[in-house]
Formats: sequence, C-alpha cells, structure tokens
Amino acid sequence: MKLEYRAPGESGWAEIVTTRTDSDGYPPVERLRVQWPIDEANVDRAAIASSLVFSPWLIGRCDLLRPFSALTERRIVEWFQEQDVWVAPNPIRAGGLPIPKGTKRVYLSGSPHASHEHSLVIVKSHMGSGIVGNEMRVASNAHLLIQHAPHPAARFSIRLGVAVLLAEAFSVNEFVDPEFAHTCPEEFQAASRMIECVSLGLCDE
Repeated sequence: MKLEYRAPGESGWAEIVTTRTDSDGYPPVERLRVQWPIDEANVDRAAIASSLVFSPWLIGRCDLLRPFSALTERRIVEWFQEQDVWVAPNPIRAGGLPIPKGTKRVYLSGSPHASHEHSLVIVKSHMGSGIVGNEMRVASNAHLLIQHAPHPAARFSIRLGVAVLLAEAFSVNEFVDPEFAHTCPEEFQAASRMIECVSLGLCDE
C-alpha cells in the first residue's frame, strides 16, 4: 500500500491517502480525512498514524511519501509482527529528525481526573470541529473505517492513529485510553511501545 499525508488545503481537511497494491485488502474508504489545521505533520508521526489507521487492510510493502527514521520502521514492523502480518515500510532515512515535545495529557476514553486535562473526541464529518471547554472535537470520516474494522483492537488502533496525527496540533505528551487497555490489554501494550518511538505515551488511567 502507498500512503501519502496531505496537509489541510483551503478546505481545512488533512488527509492520509491510500493506493492499494496487489496484496492489500480493501479499506472501506481510500482516504482518512481530518478537519483540523495540522500544518505539515511530523514525518515519523505521520508514518505511525498511517500504519495504525489502515492496519486492518495493509500487508507487504508499505510506501510513504517522505523518509522516516529507522527506529520508526522497526517499531512499525514489530507492531505488525504481533498480529502475524509482514510489512516492509519505506523509505527509511539515515539519522533522525526532532520529534515534537508536548505538554498535555489527553483522554481518548474515560473522563479527565483534573481540571487542566483534556479529552479528544472524534466525531462524524458533518458534525464539525471545535473546542468546548477541555473537550477537543475533531470531525473525521474515521468512523467509516472503525465500523468496518475486523476486531475490537483494530477499532481502538484506528482511533489512536487519528490521535497520533493530531498530537502535535494539540501539544500532546500522553494519551489515556482505559477502554483500549481493559478490552485488549496485549494490543494496548503493543500500541504503547509503538508510539513511544515518536515521544508519545499511552496509559490506562
């Protein structure tokens, strides 16, 4: 599968656009769309986000437009190996680039424990994006991928992938997802290790 990140244009929608190759499955939509001013996403985070979002339909060679680090490539391969899926992410660059450092603890499920903490809710495309108090609502067509995901862990992974794509825009340091952790503990631990390579944490409380 070929995966290309496109920054928001005049429409305000950032996209990850897929092109199938021979061995890939058929995702229900060919592109993930997210309505938020992401600017130019960090290349390693875009690679991680793309892998998480389209993982149920991806196998074999995985080509992204921009080179990413060898560590990111290794973590993507390890994560797919946990699912008994072989992937070969490309292109890989020598050396690394700075990974953005965030400050916020953002909940993907459950309720924030403190007044300064935030939650991220992915809503359907027609509902529109915005911030209400400490809740960040982001419009996306991710629900079309989630509802066709083959198992619960894939649904959580797709949601996490969207969150990783948005992490820099929201200055995220750590995601909190107790629902993921309690429903699919082994997959949760694998996802936590995967996103660690792009300076993001994932915890259950």
